[in-house]
Amino acid sequence: MTMRRLLQQISFAILLLCSVTTAAIAAVAAVDAGQTSTTTVTVYLQETLDTKGNLQPISKGLLKFLQFLERETGLHLQPVSVPWNRAKLMTLDGKGIIWGFSKSPERLLSYRYSEAVLSSRIWAIAYGEPRMRLRSIKDLQGKVVSVERGVSHGMEFELAKNKVFKIDEDSAQASARFRKLIAKRSDVLLWGLAQFDRPDLFLAYLHKTYIPELRDPELLGKTFYVSDIPLFYDSIHFASAKMRFENEMQKIDAAIKRGIKTGELTRLMATLD
Repeated sequence: MTMRRLLQQISFAILLLCSVTTAAIAAVAAVDAGQTSTTTVTVYLQETLDTKGNLQPISKGLLKFLQFLERETGLHLQPVSVPWNRAKLMTLDGKGIIWGFSKSPERLLSYRYSEAVLSSRIWAIAYGEPRMRLRSIKDLQGKVVSVERGVSHGMEFELAKNKVFKIDEDSAQASARFRKLIAKRSDVLLWGLAQFDRPDLFLAYLHKTYIPELRDPELLGKTFYVSDIPLFYDSIHFASAKMRFENEMQKIDAAIKRGIKTGELTRLMATLD
């Protein structure tokens, strides 16, 4: 081997070593600076509108819950509020995942569900005299029941709708649904909440907090009543289209299990609206 050839090989080796060292230093610097690659996942939420039809901001409780999942999974979760039917279609198209999803026989064919995050109590709300009996699903026989468009309240609800009672699907504008009750255009409004296990606590929240925050003059001073017990129970999940976001869903499943075990997730769920 000639001296010139030897020097060329030595120079190439030194160059290669410098390149590898530079790349390694850059990678360490990126980790130290928090610049590691993070997977972003769009999370579709059901939009909520005020009395003027304007989009309401995402609740602080829900944002804290999503921040908990980001910390536990290493994912960046980007919440997007859209009409519920659009959220379902975008999820099926593989554009993201959906939050606040209930199970139904039809949905189980197309969606991959996460571990259950919480169990929601589905209360019936009514207005006027004489008051109807609201103690079981049978009491809804022949009634017009107001639900948000595209929303399910679980498997038992799905089996009963349009058989025991007729559903009237409404927009995400809550005040409009309450005005329908007052006008007798619907008999009962279904509403899912996780926080309250007694009708008196739910009623106090409804009249002292929720309805005043709607700022609808037609609802102020009106007295509603609720079912003696929740008429349905519904497990709430994340969901993706089947065979999509599988790695991300597995991370979310693991985070949910850890959060339930430590109690942190239960505490966060208590702050959801």
